[in-house]
Amino acid sequence: LPFTVRGTGRIRGGAVTLDASASSQFVSGLLLSGARFDEGVVVRHDGKAVPSLPHIEMTVETLRDAGVVVDDSEPHTWRVEPSEIGALDVQVEPDLSGAAQFLAAALVTGGRVHVPGWPLYTTQGGDAIREVLDMMGAEVVLDRSGLTVTGGGSILGIDIDLHDSSELTPVVTALTALAESPSIIRGVAHIRGHETDRLAALATELGRIGAHVVELEDGLRVEPRPLSGSRFQTYADHRMVMAAAVIGLAVPGLVVQDVGTVAKTMPSFTTLWSGMLDQTTAAAQ
Repeated sequence: LPFTVRGTGRIRGGAVTLDASASSQFVSGLLLSGARFDEGVVVRHDGKAVPSLPHIEMTVETLRDAGVVVDDSEPHTWRVEPSEIGALDVQVEPDLSGAAQFLAAALVTGGRVHVPGWPLYTTQGGDAIREVLDMMGAEVVLDRSGLTVTGGGSILGIDIDLHDSSELTPVVTALTALAESPSIIRGVAHIRGHETDRLAALATELGRIGAHVVELEDGLRVEPRPLSGSRFQTYADHRMVMAAAVIGLAVPGLVVQDVGTVAKTMPSFTTLWSGMLDQTTAAAQ
């Protein structure tokens, strides 16, 4: 970077083979544009498993809703025909992964958090937070009013593969540091290439405040220990801020550095977080 792209007004398209093991976005980007190519596009993945496959499923579903012909019947191959893209009215789902830290707060504090508008059906990988919190000891109820999570008396350690919902890793790792037993998070080697090397960042920062965290080839092993307040670096990564906020619910004196970096995806995060805690305090009085 920087680089310049000069368009000619059309793209021939055709077949392309790529390694999307670092990010599903390489596939989604080609599929979203392929309907406008003269020959459409055939995308073939050649490499290790594609992470966050639900994100590609969301892309395919959205294209089909708009009238685009997409064939994903062959494993690791996606075909988009040259198609007219129809206008339609849609209700955009909320970003479910962005709610993970609020729901996690219920488990940490033994409280109750309700998120309205949670879809009863979704292809979003972030929906996996329901299963994670249930495994870790929360009561999780999804109905037409939304999703409600109620914390119990403890947080249970887990052994889980988050390959398809890796964006949850920082918040889930924060929970494992507060659990009663060790945990292993697997299948997320690719998040080393996100805003920061998230595995190294989580291991370093949780280790700084007292947890024993071991980096694995594709994840983390966390052994909970007594934690103490310290400075928590966020590495210009919004997910690290969210993880730190969860830890801060249980660790007095934790100082989150550069909390403003969370604004890149959730500008109102600090306001929403403070509002949630204010409501909790008011209810307890």
